Amino acid sequence: MNTYKTSTGERLKQSVIDSLIRKAKASKLQQQHDEHGYNHCEDCGISSGTYLDCSHDISVKDAKESGRTELAFDVNNITIRCRKCHQIHDKTI
Repeated sequence: MNTYKTSTGERLKQSVIDSLIRKAKASKLQQQHDEHGYNHCEDCGISSGTYLDCSHDISVKDAKESGRTELAFDVNNITIRCRKCHQIHDKTI
């Protein structure tokens, strides 16, 4: 069974983690839209003509491996980035 530990010792199934990640990403996008009236890359500011991704500052893999799975669905660990900035971020971490 694929379960991963949180920092409190709770174990979560992968399907639960996936669901919580989807909710956190939707929440992050909604927060930004509510604050600014539109969505944009938090790194370069681009807002139109490109796809935007919800990028984890600490990767889901690293969060699960370190026993801090809750970071995978923490809105504060998600940054909205355009594809170019997302690729740059993933290569530098």
